[in-house]
Amino acid sequence: MTLEEAIRILRSPEGREETKRVYLLRRTVDWAEITIRAGDVTRQDAESLVDAVAARAEELFPGSRGTFAIVYGVRLKRVIDETYGQGD
Repeated sequence: MTLEEAIRILRSPEGREETKRVYLLRRTVDWAEITIRAGDVTRQDAESLVDAVAARAEELFPGSRGTFAIVYGVRLKRVIDETYGQGD
């Protein structure tokens, strides 16, 4: 794929919609990380928050639960462990 082809795809209506959904998911994950790191929620609430973010990812990208677990789930689990200590 050439640069011009990639730009054309990203500028298409479908490409713009995909970019918007990626942006929304990224912001949601960042917000969850900040909330967890602040430590103002219990570990159980933090884990519920991660489940809610995973559900949002599934809404934005149907069939993405496995990908979410690999890409963002690992990251958020690490944040929970760093904030609350190793879980069970």
